[in-house]
Amino acid sequence: MIRGMHVNKLDDVSFCWPSWVIATKARLDMSVAPSTLRALGTRVAKRNYQKYLLEVRLRNVRAFGDQKITLAFPVTAVIGTNGGGKSTILGAAALAYKSVKPGDFFPKSNVGDTSMADWRIEYDILDREVANAALSKNARFVAAKWRRDNSLDRDVIVFKIQRTVPAGEQTRYKKFIGMTQRNPIITPLPVAVRRHAGHILGKDLTAFKLAKLHKTDEDYILLGYQKANDYSQFHFGAGEASIIEMVTRIEAADNEALILIEEIENGLHPVATERMVEYLIGAAERKRLQVIFTTHSEYALKKLPPEAIWACIDGEAYQGRLSIDSLRAITGGGEKERVIFVEDDFAVDWVEDILRQYDMKALAATEIHAAGGYPYLISVAEHHNKNPSISKRAIAVVDGDQPIAASGKILKLPGEIPESEVYGYISENAQSLSSLVQQRCQCPNLSQDEIVKAIKKAEIDTTDPHLIFRTLGECLGFMSEIVVRRGMISIYDERNKSSVQSLAKSLVAFVRDDN
Repeated sequence: MIRGMHVNKLDDVSFCWPSWVIATKARLDMSVAPSTLRALGTRVAKRNYQKYLLEVRLRNVRAFGDQKITLAFPVTAVIGTNGGGKSTILGAAALAYKSVKPGDFFPKSNVGDTSMADWRIEYDILDREVANAALSKNARFVAAKWRRDNSLDRDVIVFKIQRTVPAGEQTRYKKFIGMTQRNPIITPLPVAVRRHAGHILGKDLTAFKLAKLHKTDEDYILLGYQKANDYSQFHFGAGEASIIEMVTRIEAADNEALILIEEIENGLHPVATERMVEYLIGAAERKRLQVIFTTHSEYALKKLPPEAIWACIDGEAYQGRLSIDSLRAITGGGEKERVIFVEDDFAVDWVEDILRQYDMKALAATEIHAAGGYPYLISVAEHHNKNPSISKRAIAVVDGDQPIAASGKILKLPGEIPESEVYGYISENAQSLSSLVQQRCQCPNLSQDEIVKAIKKAEIDTTDPHLIFRTLGECLGFMSEIVVRRGMISIYDERNKSSVQSLAKSLVAFVRDDN
């Protein structure tokens, strides 16, 4: 039975780390607490908002024939390949509100664009100022113009991709060039902006300021300071300026505003991209905001739960965590002959090790990708196989606890919860397998008795089976979770052949089959 999360130091297990060390490390590893993600998801599920866009349905809009997008989390990422439909979803969400001009997202050309005559976007929307229940609204393109009957009011802030264009190339900053201003209005950055933007950028913004030519002007220019020298926004990095401006506008936005961001990673270092998403989650919690952003970056997805992610592929959108490599495989961009889609990284390691132990040539001919949880990966594999432009075939391998029978196109991992299946076998046979664990998990300084105690202790102290290998790694002296996980999987596959043999034969047959 798995019953706890932290590894506490025991008198008889001197090599385990104190709980305060583990707690400190956990805080450093994850800036967004799991409880925050759960609370935000629950807030949406209970519809605990005054204004919220619940669902968007696109009918014959660009590449989308009939697509439903549910916004189950207040920060939603739309990832995809170029031309996959990311901007279409962002624009469709924007058109739900009257403050957004349809032409800003869907301009109609004088030549072509005849297909727009059939476009229709439908919405389920909360607006407690209008009605207590959810409202059904639509936007449609009729008689060469957009029709939106009784569209709703909401503060909508759009950050277009042009935000990272250098200040010297933007018209609104021309007024700050080539003249001497005797009495510019200079004010400090707001405290909240300094704190949040400074964290995202990893720098102290205490001395940064805003400068206007006149008090009533909406346009301003940023002034930065480095040591004793000041410099204007004309000499900022594009990412630096865009982050400060985005945080400034988001902090000034109404509570329950809708924030739309094109290509959130544009101009940003991967670490800054990850921190920007952390900030948006925090802002969604503090200000009850709803955020939708598009991205090509997997760093932008790290802190989000699977239900917050939509992946766009050739006019189809799938909810769940798909990597860029997975997207390339789905669209036929990979180089190998076969594709296997699984639920997560643990399943990737497990299937890869099975093929390695049973047929190295089959492994060399196969791509294995995490495509999100069930049933998303089933849809992903089906889409791949239906695409007439792709010759390589795909199969889905789901976790053993999923409510679906194995078939020719769907295989199942042994047992039920994969992590529990592997760890449970190792724990039951810990005495006889301890020397192998010592070798595969790279902990030669620990005795086999200490390893057995660590295995048992981690099992007792971990409530979530998905964390069991991290916990064991910490108890073995902060060994890498990946090393521990892969080592235990290899032992399971090598010593428990009866459990994996059926799956191994099916996988090899799939790869070897020429039909």
